[in-house]
Amino acid sequence: MKKFHRIASLIMALAMIFALATTAFAADSNPTLIDTTKKASLNIYKYDLTKATAGGCDTSSYVATGAYDANVNTALASYAVQGVKFTYLKVADITTYTGVVSSAHTSQIQYGFSSAGAGVLTALGLKAEDAVRSAGGVNYYTSEKLNKALADKLTADPTGTKNALETAVSSGTVMAETNASGNASATDLAQGLYLVVETAVPDNVVSTCNPFFVSLPMTNAAGTAWNYDVT
Repeated sequence: MKKFHRIASLIMALAMIFALATTAFAADSNPTLIDTTKKASLNIYKYDLTKATAGGCDTSSYVATGAYDANVNTALASYAVQGVKFTYLKVADITTYTGVVSSAHTSQIQYGFSSAGAGVLTALGLKAEDAVRSAGGVNYYTSEKLNKALADKLTADPTGTKNALETAVSSGTVMAETNASGNASATDLAQGLYLVVETAVPDNVVSTCNPFFVSLPMTNAAGTAWNYDVT
């Protein structure tokens, strides 16, 4: 199971980077604004990729895009991991900012952290001076800054970082445990940046996967439309 969790953690990290990076990319390439009236949803699927690989599945070809892929879920159905609980917490607002950043005119997605996300910033070692801008008591960070901080902390101190982020989301919402399909879901979510932490696992799982960010909404793989229902 240890090998499985190393692979799963890598997949989670790549998914996090993809989700945030494509959202930031869309602000420059796509003039369509986020529909702030829409609610969002999140679906998580948990699989044993070590067993899947041993069973002949080419898991290296699976890329997280934020969209549900029936082919992937069908191929991995027999490797679903049941009984895992994830906790999520909205840690920042999502905003499309058009203005001057570092003396340059720009349009980009930024995530605004207020007191609700202070514990996450502390766990990541980010300070007010690391923000791209500050306004009204809110510090705004880019996806690149958040991704790098999380990746660096998990590399330097994986256990301590995971524990700190689990504490940071203790006031969040615990999702129902993954079902026989390895699926857990949350609906009717406010838009924003969420931190998701795996907070409970069955007895045969020896370690939790790395915490990860999810941007709701995020853009599709082409960067041409907003996806409010993220898988």
